[in-house]
Amino acid sequence: MKMADKNDIYSSSDRMDYGDGFYVHDRTKTKQYYDEHKEPDEEHEPQPQKPKKGCFVRFLSFILILAAIILILSGIYIIIVLSRVNYSYDTIEHSSGIELKSKSGVENILIFGEDNHQDGKHGRSDSIILLTIDKNTKKLKLTSFMRDLYVYIPDYGYDKLNAAYAYGGAKLAAETVEYNFHIRIDNYLIVDFQSFTDMIDAVGGIDLALSREEIEYINWQSYRNHQVDTEMELDPDSYDYDYTEENGNTALVHLNGRQALWYARDRDSAGSDFDRTQRQRTVINTVLSKLSSNPLLMPYTGYSISAYLTTNMNPAVLTDKGFDLLFSLKYERQEHSVPMSSNYYDDWTESGQVLVIADENDELEALYDFVFEQ
Repeated sequence: MKMADKNDIYSSSDRMDYGDGFYVHDRTKTKQYYDEHKEPDEEHEPQPQKPKKGCFVRFLSFILILAAIILILSGIYIIIVLSRVNYSYDTIEHSSGIELKSKSGVENILIFGEDNHQDGKHGRSDSIILLTIDKNTKKLKLTSFMRDLYVYIPDYGYDKLNAAYAYGGAKLAAETVEYNFHIRIDNYLIVDFQSFTDMIDAVGGIDLALSREEIEYINWQSYRNHQVDTEMELDPDSYDYDYTEENGNTALVHLNGRQALWYARDRDSAGSDFDRTQRQRTVINTVLSKLSSNPLLMPYTGYSISAYLTTNMNPAVLTDKGFDLLFSLKYERQEHSVPMSSNYYDDWTESGQVLVIADENDELEALYDFVFEQ
């Protein structure tokens, strides 16, 4: 009898007979043997594991929760700001006998800068500016109306434009602008001097190119109104002045809210209300540029000025217009004034010295072209 070969896998004593004459080696050893001697099989090579769906779900949940928190905080902020605003609800009564110009996509908001508002009485309208948000051309436009314009005030007769504000507040002043210039005013906003000051301070102050005269005017008004203890808060000799053909010798000066307010009200340095309204538009444009470059300043700015704003817009409309203004910060900005500098003459009336428009047709045509680009 032939001896079993010790290398014969079927001659080992641990082989198993399944009764059909076929012997199978112990299963554990067989697996070990084939693991050691099997040929590479690409089909059984380890495959890269797919990302677990749980990670994506957790990330998506985080994003949704974060978005929900932002929406909730934004809603709370809007509610707080809106609760601080003063609502007039004096509806503008549009003149039925006059065709008022308007255009889809063009919003016209009349902004009044008010001083001396106390005991529920109307103060004086120190500035009247038409803010136009033109969504069609992506432009933000500022039109200054001179306060000494000689106009017809409904139910009161001819007088200076700012007298309309003294007689009947923003409502009558808006109706006076509509009556004389035939532009539909959608809403109005009253900004008193405290909100103007707070707005400038909220953005960290502004840098403006000032002449020596303008610096001295700011110093003088701040001192004479007992707002500072020194006559030289801003030292005119400490700045480097550069000459430009447009502005003459000016220096870049950083102004806080109070100082910027005196700059905007200054009509002594240049001696003209045209220059004064130009200063007002310069301040507004500078603030808008600062907010545009740093939108994170918007929440604090909105909160700071909200308590000193008065409007005929209800909270829903005011929120809508606020977002319109926010999205228009990147728009191209343009300026205009009424009357045009070449289309008026000075006159004396029972109201004192006034500005009279020389050619009303030319004035209206220029205004319509600017506001509506017709």
